[in-house]
Order: sequence, then structure tokens, then C-alpha cells
Amino acid sequence: MNSLEMILVGGLVRVTQGLIASAPTLLAGLLIAAILRYYLGRDATRRLFGGDSLRSLPQSWLVGMLLPVCSIGVLPILIQMRKSGVRPGAMSAFALSAPLFNPLSILYGLTLSRPLVIILFAVGSLVIVTTLGFLWDALDRRRGTAGESGDDIERNLIGPRRLAASIIQMGRDATGKPMALTLLALSGLAILAAALPYGAMQHSVERDDPMAPITMMAVSVPVYATPMLAMSQLGMMFQHANSPGAAFTLLILGTGINLATPVWFAKHYGWKSAAVWLTSLLLIVLAISYGINKPLVPPGVEPAGHTHAFDIYANPLSTYHQDFWQASKEAVGKQLNIAGLVALGVLAGLMLIGTVVRTAGFDESGLAYEEQSNLEPITRGRFDVIVPQSVIGVTMLAGLIALSIVACYAYYPSPEECLEEIRMARTECLSAAISGDADHALFWLPVWEEWSRRLEVGTFLRRGEVRRYQSMQGYLIRKKLELLEHELEHDPFEPEEVRAVVRSLMATDTRWVQSFRSPS
Repeated sequence: MNSLEMILVGGLVRVTQGLIASAPTLLAGLLIAAILRYYLGRDATRRLFGGDSLRSLPQSWLVGMLLPVCSIGVLPILIQMRKSGVRPGAMSAFALSAPLFNPLSILYGLTLSRPLVIILFAVGSLVIVTTLGFLWDALDRRRGTAGESGDDIERNLIGPRRLAASIIQMGRDATGKPMALTLLALSGLAILAAALPYGAMQHSVERDDPMAPITMMAVSVPVYATPMLAMSQLGMMFQHANSPGAAFTLLILGTGINLATPVWFAKHYGWKSAAVWLTSLLLIVLAISYGINKPLVPPGVEPAGHTHAFDIYANPLSTYHQDFWQASKEAVGKQLNIAGLVALGVLAGLMLIGTVVRTAGFDESGLAYEEQSNLEPITRGRFDVIVPQSVIGVTMLAGLIALSIVACYAYYPSPEECLEEIRMARTECLSAAISGDADHALFWLPVWEEWSRRLEVGTFLRRGEVRRYQSMQGYLIRKKLELLEHELEHDPFEPEEVRAVVRSLMATDTRWVQSFRSPS
């Protein structure tokens, strides 16, 4: 395979991985957009995001923090917010904050670095979205623009017909502008795969590199990253003593925006305004990054000199791979999981629905409400119920909070369940390492590491604390997993060295597992 084929295939692999990762949160965005249109309506949506009041920016930031979406999942919501006449400043605040933090990623982040770091990063994001929100509103007043006039569905009648309209609307969005923007966002991964050869970022953004935040900025703008991926990368950066400023840049730019975000704002509010907004965002992020770069250096951690945290953004193929297609298949296979497969299946079904209704020219809005040109009351079906708009809004908000709580407990199971999953991953990883099957061991090693963090969060949710001894043992187990990873990647493979690391790892694992099985 020549270099051009390697770039094309590597870019396709990265786009496929991005689509798998974004599918669950894209579905969440499609669902929320349909709810805003057919259940809340124009006025209630404006009130949800603060209307024209001064609280619109922090309120949009807070709503964004509660929603389980990524920078791709916010795109269909942004489209509906504009149709509802939400202020562009509030949309900017929401677009940046929603992908950055959610209950799942915050809890995960607390196991990766000092809690103060996560809190400061959240405060920093609030400062950024508020500043840029005021800037957008100022630019919008100068241009004298207004949002689109959308369907103002202020009907209190809900039932199966409105539910059907919402599902069809999701299908229409899955074959319309949101999907086109999704492909544009994922194209940034292909661009990076073409620009960054295999392993190109392993020695970048070191703690003492004054250009680290700028380097990370150049990479982060075209990046698409889910909140959980960004949090895991933040943890690896702090463990390897990389630049804290670069970590903040990655979080805000890599997670908060993608290539489609500024393009969408430019299309609706002008390229000049979008350029001012994006330039301001980059300058503010860089200023904060350099401001926190030295103060947030973790004490007692020596720079490792390299990291695998950013391998996901470089080309997954190199001349060292003898079978490119097998390597591509394995790279995509590592990204596949139950949530991704289910989400892709549902997304395919919605796309089929969207294709059918577009071909047939069907208007689903007639299912949700009827035009009352003759002032006659709306015809009620057998299962239709009249519900006040305020009740719908409060119910949706309470449901969102409840869903976030349930998702936290589902994603972070009980310690007993986590330990069982760890046992399976440990057995697969260590048996493969001892037998010399490095590829199989390297597949299970990150699974083991991820469950170690989920174990800590699950313990905290159910017992109210993670003891210092447990945290320290978790830190040690992950450091030794990193040592094992280095030995497995060493060429040539050295069986005796690998066995020595495995013995040390098993001793630490025994103390670590016992600490979570003991009464707290």
C-alpha cells in the first residue's frame, strides 16, 4: 500500500470510529430537538434557555451541562433553538458547554486528576461561554438579525400522534442538515489522519514545552472527541506530566467544537461574525491555558517523555503494519461496543424513516396539531391528553435529571459487578501476555484500566467515599498496567521482562481488589 492509499484508508478508519463513538449522543440530540419542537414549542424553548434575560447565558450553560450530548449531538438542537428564536449568545453558550461536561464525564474525570482541576476547568468553561455569549449578542444586535420563524406549536394536546410526529422528525433530521453537519464534523478526523503520521503525537505537548498549548490548539480545532474520551485523555496527560494548559485546550476545543460548529454559525450569522467568534474563542482559551499551565502542574510526577493519549488522532496505519486491511479492521473493532452497535442500528432505522417521508412528501407536523382556521376545537383521539405547557416543561426537566442519575448508576455499576468485569479482563490480558500474544493482551489492557476507574466511581456513588488507600492502590495498578503496555510494545518481545512485570502487577492487583472487597 502506497502513502496515498494509507492516508485514505487511515482517514476512513478514523471517520468510521468517530461515527461509532458519536452515534449514541447524536441520537440523544435528535430526540431532544424533536422534544423541543413538538412538546415544548417555541415560547417554552425560549424560556428554557433564559429568553431575553441576563440569565440566558448561565442558564444555557447549566442546561448544556445536564444533557448527555457531544459536539455532534448539539447540532440538531442548535437548529431547533434557532427556529425557536433563542438568542445567538445563548446558543453559543449551549453549543460550547453541552459537549464539555455531563454527569458521566464529571464523575469519570474526578478519578483521573485532582478534583480541583476538574472544578477549575468547569469554571473556566463558564467564563469562556459567558464571554463569547456576550460577544455573539453584541454582534447580533449590530447586524439586526433574528432567528428563523418556526412552527409555534403551543398545543397542550399530547398523545400517540405527537409521539409519531417526533419520531418522524428524528428520521427527517437523520437524513437532513444534522447528518450533513455530522459528516462535516467527522471529516476533521480524516484531515488529522492525513496530516499526522502514525505515532506523531507521542512526544508532543510536554510540560516544559512553551508551544504545547498552541500545538494542541492546532490539533484540537479539527478534532471530534466525546466527553468521556477527552476526560480519559486529560487523565493520561496528568499522569504523564504533560502540559496542563494543553489539557485545558484539548478539553475546550477538542470536545467543545468541531469543524461543523463554526460553519453552522457562519451560515446563519455571517462569516465575519463567525470568524470573530472563533478567533476570540482561540485567544481566550490560549490565555487561560498559559495562565494555568504552571500552577496546575501535578506535584511529584515526573514527565514520562511520551504518551499514547493522542494516538487516536494520528493515522492508525504505518509502514510497520504488514496487513493494512487487518490493522484497519482491528482498529474499527476496538471502537465497537454494545452501545455503539445499538445506536447505529437505531440511527439506520431513523434514516430509513426519513428517506421514506421525504420521498413521499409527508408533513408530520399535521400529526402533532391541527390548524384551527375555523376556530373549532382540536379533535381529540382516544389516547390524547391535555397537559399544561408548564407541566410538560417541568416533567421534561425532572425526567432529564432522573435519566442522568440512572445513567450514572448504570454506567458505573456496583463494586461487585466491576470486580467481576475486571477479573475477566485481567485473565485475558495476563494469560495473553505470558503466552506471548501481545496484540490480544494490548486489546484487554485498556479494558482493565477503564473498569478500574469505573470501580472507583461506582464505589463512591454507593458508599459515599473512596478511601485514600483504595485510590492509591488504583493509581499503582494503572501505573503497572502502563509498564506492562510498554513491555508488550517493545520490539523485540522479551518474555522474561514481561513475566517480571506480570508478577509485580499481580501482587499489586491482589491488594487493590482486596481493598474494595473489605468493608469500607
